[in-house]
Amino acid sequence: MFAQTEQANIIFIFADDWGYGDLGTYGATEVATPNIDKLAAKGTKFTQFHTTSGVCSPSRASVITGKFPAANRVHGHFANEEKNIKRGMPNWLDETLPVYLPQMMQKAGYTTAHFGKWHLGGGGLPNGDTLAPQPKQYGYDETRVWNGNGPTWKGDKHFPTTRYMDSDSLWVHSSSRLAVDETIDFLERNQDKGKPLFVNLWLKDPHTPLWPTDEQRAPYKDFSKDKETYYAVLTDADYHVGRLLDWLEKMKAEENTLVIFSSDNGPAAWGPSKIAGSTGGLRGRKVDIFQGGVNVAFIAYQKGKTAVGMTDSTSVLSAVDLLPTFCDLAKIDLPKDYQPDGESFARVFDGERFERTKPLFWDWRFSRDNTENQWTAGAVRYGDWKLLTNKKSTRKELYNIVNDPFEKNNLVEQEIEKTKELSMMLAVWQKELPR
Repeated sequence: MFAQTEQANIIFIFADDWGYGDLGTYGATEVATPNIDKLAAKGTKFTQFHTTSGVCSPSRASVITGKFPAANRVHGHFANEEKNIKRGMPNWLDETLPVYLPQMMQKAGYTTAHFGKWHLGGGGLPNGDTLAPQPKQYGYDETRVWNGNGPTWKGDKHFPTTRYMDSDSLWVHSSSRLAVDETIDFLERNQDKGKPLFVNLWLKDPHTPLWPTDEQRAPYKDFSKDKETYYAVLTDADYHVGRLLDWLEKMKAEENTLVIFSSDNGPAAWGPSKIAGSTGGLRGRKVDIFQGGVNVAFIAYQKGKTAVGMTDSTSVLSAVDLLPTFCDLAKIDLPKDYQPDGESFARVFDGERFERTKPLFWDWRFSRDNTENQWTAGAVRYGDWKLLTNKKSTRKELYNIVNDPFEKNNLVEQEIEKTKELSMMLAVWQKELPR
């Protein structure tokens, strides 16, 4: 039996490149994701949750800092030193900031853990700085990660220190199982110690490389090779998320555990994901700051607390809100000299509507190719409206996201005052960013 604590346990499952339309509950018709779909059926799903970037590292940085990633000079994914310098980035997320999410949870009495992807610095050569802090330095009691320094895996076994892993085929097709195994083991060892538990379970899947086994591929043998590969990985990840959910049910921990599932950005525009990954019709994909790159699934479940089978399509949420939200749930105040860029939306877990008061900003400085989706450099969402601009503000697009979630009807010429208002808001924010 799981010990009951005043504060709820929190398990935050963060997938990697999992598209908005890659779940049955969000409209997928070919790929099977029965366990995450069941999570949505038992809890609440949200249709207007946004990441703070169309790529990994900046999206994840905002989760643990509560700040838009550009505020900490995290503009793209952490790579080797030469690329980081060219992008105006450090080699890892600044470890001297005043507030990190896991440290705040520790202060609130939580035992904390991070299992799975890190990608906030480190991870072994050729792309990770071996001098980067281990994730523990940011406030985790236990870690086992990839794309980060410290304990990891080799194949399907524990490995004591940092290593480059993308060529390890056994680890690649076992990664979701291994991260969930680690999470269940952590919960089992700490369940009766009288302290609430906070776990980041950050999956690799369905990020490349994708090397599913024949057994994992079997349900999709009649599909194209790309769909067979991609769907096999999604269904395997869903299966192991289901194992965790079954364990929580068996241990009667559902009433005191908030489980959240989301993704760091939209599906990639290369590899099997280019053909099989779905944005549910949203414009753009990974790398873009159009909705298809930053509007992702968000599902929350806590038995007896979150509304059952509810879809919230009005609350505008962001990954930058997670730090103040989790601190709110943990019943701990943020330091008075710290101002998060996000705001707590804890009330939505009680079935209440969240009225956003702060704007959302996006910063994007790089191009993948010359397609028309690559011109954007910045964006702001305020209320129902979203404005996107290029670097010199010579090209702008304005959308009413509520009426036009697929960003098809540019209203710049019709909504001149709204364009001016959001342009000024974005310009002021960009001017305040560190150079």
